[in-house]
Amino acid sequence: MAAYDDLDVKRIFAVGVFSVVVTAVTALAVQVLYFALVRWQEVDTQKASNYDRQNNILKEQEVEISSYRIDGETGNIAIPVDAAIEMMVGDSKKKDTPEGQSDET
Repeated sequence: MAAYDDLDVKRIFAVGVFSVVVTAVTALAVQVLYFALVRWQEVDTQKASNYDRQNNILKEQEVEISSYRIDGETGNIAIPVDAAIEMMVGDSKKKDTPEGQSDET
């Protein structure tokens, strides 16, 4: 009697391995294509973008922190940041220098 239940195991194994390899290569190719398209889109977006609004806000802030003014509601006095830094450095030098010694080093 002929054995009809014999399977070609070598061919099944080869087709299985080939299928896994093709699937893995396809997945990697899709991933590479995806990241290339994302990078391309980022470059186009950066070329088309401008920062006028942000630059205007920065200019307004720079003018605000570099001017003397008095707040009418609270009475607080504002001074430029550079002047405040110089005052802080001057105060710390006075504290560090003992009386009777010069602060020149």
